[in-house]
Amino acid sequence: MKKLKRLAAVLLAGIMALALFTACSDSSDPGNPEFDPKVESAYLDALNKTFGTSFKNDDDIKRLAIEHIEEKHGADSLTGETLWKTESDGKTVVRQVQLCFDTRSSKPDAYVPLFYEAAKTAAIKANYTNVQALLLTVKDERGGAEKNGIKLELTALGVGAWTIGGKTYVAIGFELTNTTP
Repeated sequence: MKKLKRLAAVLLAGIMALALFTACSDSSDPGNPEFDPKVESAYLDALNKTFGTSFKNDDDIKRLAIEHIEEKHGADSLTGETLWKTESDGKTVVRQVQLCFDTRSSKPDAYVPLFYEAAKTAAIKANYTNVQALLLTVKDERGGAEKNGIKLELTALGVGAWTIGGKTYVAIGFELTNTTP
């Protein structure tokens, strides 16, 4: 009888430990492996259509985008300065990402990070304003460089989507490469 009680106690403890680890892994692992790629694909399609390109989702831009989302998610508002994150080698390549933002904020300098909720989103559609803002940024960067005799070529586009607390945030970005001889 003692052996049976011990066995039952060990089994019960094992089951409880397994349940505990299962619960922890679900709550501590942000991201939605089924929904995030769908959001990224919708945005990349919209970016390629807008820019007239056929880029695949750039791994470096996606990484930079997800880092930016993790740093800024959940903020009540963002300023224009916190919308952007730039990475550069200082000579030839510049990567920049912007958080997708809801422009309906009541304050001119406050933005609400755009997000999707998988359970409430029947069809994912890229936010037109955010895609156009990225296009304008690329044009401005290239135009400013051209005035200084520098030729910049658009060499990559990328999207990062990351789900935190049931909300999938989006950041979109580009890579410009100095092709001046």
